[in-house]
Amino acid sequence: MAVETTLIQLNSRRLFSFLYRYGIYVVLGIMIIFFSTTNPNFLTLKNAMIILQQAAPLGIAAIGMTFVLVVAGIDISVGQNMYLSAILVGIAMEAMKPSGFLGTFWSYAIIYSIALLVGGAVGALNGLVISRFKFVPFIASLATMGIARGVGLISSNSKVYYVEKLSPISNGGIGGIPFVVIILIVLAILFQYVLRRTPFGRHLMAIGNDPIAAQKVGINVAGLIFFAYLICGVLAGLAGTLSAGQVGNVAVFFADGNEFLVISAAVLGGTSLFGGKGSVLPGALIGIILVTTIVNGMTMMNASPYAYKIVRGGIIFVAVMVDSLNYKGELR
Repeated sequence: MAVETTLIQLNSRRLFSFLYRYGIYVVLGIMIIFFSTTNPNFLTLKNAMIILQQAAPLGIAAIGMTFVLVVAGIDISVGQNMYLSAILVGIAMEAMKPSGFLGTFWSYAIIYSIALLVGGAVGALNGLVISRFKFVPFIASLATMGIARGVGLISSNSKVYYVEKLSPISNGGIGGIPFVVIILIVLAILFQYVLRRTPFGRHLMAIGNDPIAAQKVGINVAGLIFFAYLICGVLAGLAGTLSAGQVGNVAVFFADGNEFLVISAAVLGGTSLFGGKGSVLPGALIGIILVTTIVNGMTMMNASPYAYKIVRGGIIFVAVMVDSLNYKGELR
């Protein structure tokens, strides 16, 4: 009896380990089959490109979130960071219109520089108060979320800004491949290399596993945590501007709730909320593709708009539950 019990426990553990590592692919496959049966237009190359295009901005934000989660942090200000970056870009674009400067190469360089700087400023504020003043990451990013939201609303006076001029980059493509997807792939390869193949990435992993031990062996814990949040902020700023270009405007509800999709996508891709474990490829990217596939499929089914919040909540719940079970099972 004892042997049988041990075998059952071992098999259960192996099953859970398999599902934890490959379950997201199983779920993605099931979702694709299900939505394909409900709408014949779902499983087409055109719709696949639409899914990737929609996923790209959030995928970029998920890359940054991976770096924060790896050091056992969290940044729930990402959504409002996207909003603030996009709204300030919209204000800058409106100011450029009378000069006729808008639409040139240098105007785009200025616009995206604004997005990166604004996003970086929010990320740097998070990194500073968390790494130097030892704020709890959730509370610190909750505060910056409110600050970013307030600054955005005050700056825009709750006005909708139209950013159609960003469409050539956000909605354009080459050879049938959207530019935003190319940007996502390039950034994913770059940051996967940084996270997995450089001392910087290995030190981040060490901090996530045990910050005290990392400090003792000479790792600059505070400095690296700061840069993790800075990376997250910069990529959120870029993601916000690319997303704004896709919809053509920045309204007061723009990017609202995106932080939870970004976090759940990273966790679904295998990045742990407890730190010390994570990847960009295929991790965060397959997570955001799954989330976007579900939203796209529901849209094609003409699902109730209220159902999206339920599904989003369900995705977050499953992601956190699986990560918690894995952590308790010590399968790291």
